[in-house]
Amino acid sequence: SAIQKFADEYKATHAKLDILVNNAGVVSPPVNKTEQGVEATTGINYLGHFFLTHLLKDLLIPVKGRVVVVASDAYSMGRITLAMMEGENPAIFEPVPKPGFPQYGKSNTCRVLFAKELIERYPDLTCVSLHPGAVRTNIGRSIGSIARCISKCFAPCCCKSPIEGATTTLHCATADVSAGNGMYYKESKIQPLKEGFVSGELQKKLWEISMTVVEKFVSK
Repeated sequence: SAIQKFADEYKATHAKLDILVNNAGVVSPPVNKTEQGVEATTGINYLGHFFLTHLLKDLLIPVKGRVVVVASDAYSMGRITLAMMEGENPAIFEPVPKPGFPQYGKSNTCRVLFAKELIERYPDLTCVSLHPGAVRTNIGRSIGSIARCISKCFAPCCCKSPIEGATTTLHCATADVSAGNGMYYKESKIQPLKEGFVSGELQKKLWEISMTVVEKFVSK
């Protein structure tokens, strides 16, 4: 995969990694599944982040590196349950006919859970997730034409510029966030998560099924 190729190339030329920012994202992708058969939104927005971090962790851990997971307040549209993660083919990774905002919400809940579980697995790391705000980017380039038109009309007055939208990400990547390790940030401050969206049980189960999936991708 492209992720494996990038990780291999990076490890061939670098002995360490101090900061990893996971920022790939898409809303309503034009395809419904990845090459590996995973629902496209969750595959791109979450599982790709998980896989890349997994491949680069051996360069992060020795230097007590930092992982920043760019998520979104849209997690509140995507509640995840343990039932979605049961069985040989967990429903959370199963393709749907047309991915949309429900899948986008779930993918962001996955990101938040991932950030929390990462520091449980690797206590020497620092990891936080964050909401950058509504930003004028092309993340929604594949949404329907009507929604895209509405978005373009309101974006100039209601959305941040890309530079403004990077502020919280840069804060989480460079400031001392040790007191908020594993937490969720918004406007460069710790933001409490809505009740019922995260738990130790959920984050542990998501990690386990994610590892089962990505291990199939790794080139031996």
